[in-house]
Amino acid sequence: MSVICPKLKNVSLAYLLFMSTSLLGCTNIINQQAPRILDIDSTSFAKYWVAKDKLIHWQKSLHTNAEIDAELAGTQYLVSFVVDSDGQMQQLEIINSTTGELLDKARTAKASEQQFHPTVQNSTHQAVRINTSFRL
Repeated sequence: MSVICPKLKNVSLAYLLFMSTSLLGCTNIINQQAPRILDIDSTSFAKYWVAKDKLIHWQKSLHTNAEIDAELAGTQYLVSFVVDSDGQMQQLEIINSTTGELLDKARTAKASEQQFHPTVQNSTHQAVRINTSFRL
């Protein structure tokens, strides 16, 4: 006949409870995922976000030199960026479609400061990636 010490039984139960809640906590951490970014086209963008200034002024954001502006007038650019759940522009990439040149970060810094407001339809602040083009 075995006798179980009450203190040992309580310690065993406490240890078992601790381990099971610890494992559940790890499971919750593993199941939490980074917010999903929805890829959309330019026609769907207005369903999710609106530029703080109503429009993105690419020409004002990219060029400050009138000589460069005249040289690149009519140039088409391919642009890709993410609007995160806070309405901030992230991962901005602009490519000159004529030369294939990726514009450097210094040249796109002002454009990447653009902020957005969620639309009424975007109450969850869904992050989106948009690929579009514009012409200067």
